[in-house]
Amino acid sequence: MPERRAARPLEWLPSARAAYLESLEYIAREDENAARQVAQRVERSLATIQDMPMIGTPTAAPGVRRYPIPNTGHVVNYRIKSTRIIVQRWYRARRGD
Repeated sequence: MPERRAARPLEWLPSARAAYLESLEYIAREDENAARQVAQRVERSLATIQDMPMIGTPTAAPGVRRYPIPNTGHVVNYRIKSTRIIVQRWYRARRGD
């Protein structure tokens, strides 16, 4: 049986973390339970990214991957480094017209 590699530590750029927290605050003003659910979905998704860093879709920026957080309407962009994963951006996904 293959050995399981330890998950890489995850870091947020300050601007990405601030955008995430701002989103949670905005959602909580309308519905605190919804904000808790979004936070839980983000935690699960980031754990998945830590376990399987290549799961995200490559972006035009070299080395950066994109991962839509299920059932939240938000996306994270992250960079895989040799010793860690860096969340570079948190943003609202655009809706089709």
